Amino acid sequence: MKYQVTLIEADIREAMNGEMSLAIRANNETLATLDYFWTPEHFTARFNGFAPTMPKPAHPMIFLGKPIESINTLKQTPETSPVDVFKNNIVEFEV
Repeated sequence: MKYQVTLIEADIREAMNGEMSLAIRANNETLATLDYFWTPEHFTARFNGFAPTMPKPAHPMIFLGKPIESINTLKQTPETSPVDVFKNNIVEFEV
């Protein structure tokens, strides 16, 4: 099952300080949202949804990790901002 990831909002102040919200979509519907917050001392990721009812269920950690993996794969360079990935690409992941 392929899921599409869209950017809701991001405030990435520097590489080790920022926050980002994403949506997981399938069949033209938002199924869950993801929130990431990070500083040099701390990282928090939150899955806002109900993993067992997703079209292809998986552990919430899969839904938190796969989008980041897909974004990093689409970066032109390691310094590319995750926000820039969404400007020229369709971000998808498979479960």
